[in-house]
Amino acid sequence: MKEELLQIFPKPVLITPYEKPISKELEFIRTLEWVSQKANGNFKSKDSYILKNEQLKDIKNFIVETVDKYCEKILNTKQRLVITQSWFNKNPTGSKHHEHVHPNSIISGVMYFQIDQTLPPIQFSKSNQDGVKLDPIKYNVLNSDTFLLPCKPGELLLFPSNLRHSVPINTGMPDRISLSFNTFSIDVLGSEDSLTRLDIRRLMNEHN
Repeated sequence: MKEELLQIFPKPVLITPYEKPISKELEFIRTLEWVSQKANGNFKSKDSYILKNEQLKDIKNFIVETVDKYCEKILNTKQRLVITQSWFNKNPTGSKHHEHVHPNSIISGVMYFQIDQTLPPIQFSKSNQDGVKLDPIKYNVLNSDTFLLPCKPGELLLFPSNLRHSVPINTGMPDRISLSFNTFSIDVLGSEDSLTRLDIRRLMNEHN
């Protein structure tokens, strides 16, 4: 009988490259108004619905198509997700982004507009750390508590919103610039039989 290794409950992280130039989007980013995040030394755009801007129409269409593909091909569902909030992040030298998750969201995403090998990658972390841990000879996806994922300009990452992530301190000179967004379902979630049904539209109509 052949030995078999199963990887139970994996976290699907999809990396998709944007095939068009992003120079015009970078010009738009330079016009944005920023809000300082004093605890981490980084900045976020004042506009937290940034993908509603006409200048980012192509980027939004690309993200929507990729989210649809993630739902259909990876999660194997016909339920539709829409973008809720979206914003830019700017990490100058010496700044970081604390470890966090994205509440009230199903799938979250990050798209990179200014990043290179000198700038910090995104870091994913296990939600539950091992109480007792053996010392690995070599780290892999099964024995690691954290995972650093370097990316390139124009790459889009999609991942479950409850996957813990952070950005280490930027020790490089350029600003690290990324776009973040959240999503939620516009369709009914769950079922009456399993006592998990959530129909937000019906609840709104009943309340009104």
